[in-house]
Amino acid sequence: MQERPFWEQLYADMEVSTFSKGPTMDVNEFYNVFPKNAQVLDVGCGEGRNSIFMAKLGNKVDAFDISENGIEKAKKISKQMGVQVNYFCCDLEKFLFEKEYDVILSHGVLHLPYKDIRDKFITKMQGNTKIGGYNVIGIFTNRLPATPDNAPYTHSFFDVGELPEKYKDWEIIHHLEGTFTDSHPGDIHHEHAFERIIAKRIV
Repeated sequence: MQERPFWEQLYADMEVSTFSKGPTMDVNEFYNVFPKNAQVLDVGCGEGRNSIFMAKLGNKVDAFDISENGIEKAKKISKQMGVQVNYFCCDLEKFLFEKEYDVILSHGVLHLPYKDIRDKFITKMQGNTKIGGYNVIGIFTNRLPATPDNAPYTHSFFDVGELPEKYKDWEIIHHLEGTFTDSHPGDIHHEHAFERIIAKRIV
């Protein structure tokens, strides 16, 4: 069994993009519906693909990840691009909300902690989203098993439909569920089952 997840090893390499360059597909497609000059939080930001994109649009962005390598890489990339993002290293379980946000992003992260931790965090996300603000979330589901290299770090795959059910009192702007394959540097290939939503807080 590997000692560190593949993404942690790749975060340490400034010469490669661990996942892909540019924002995730949902952020790229729907960013125009988000408030302008928004307060944005990127949870589990990794190398900063979404946080940098949102900051380039003129938003004020806070972004954190448990990976020190990921944060250092995101800082270097944002500096190279002349973009200001408030990056810091933090465990999701220990993060304390000190303000409300217009947009909270979380991609590929919330299925990693244990279920009680991620459910408590989602409740905190919702409570610290401004009325009219958005939660933009992408997670893995149990439609497919975890890949062998991800399994040691994946503690709470979502049931299909569980994520949108948590947002039943919000307006669902976008919802997609299915499977996909991806590739990473080092000839790493995966097949995942995913679900993602963009939800607007209305009350």
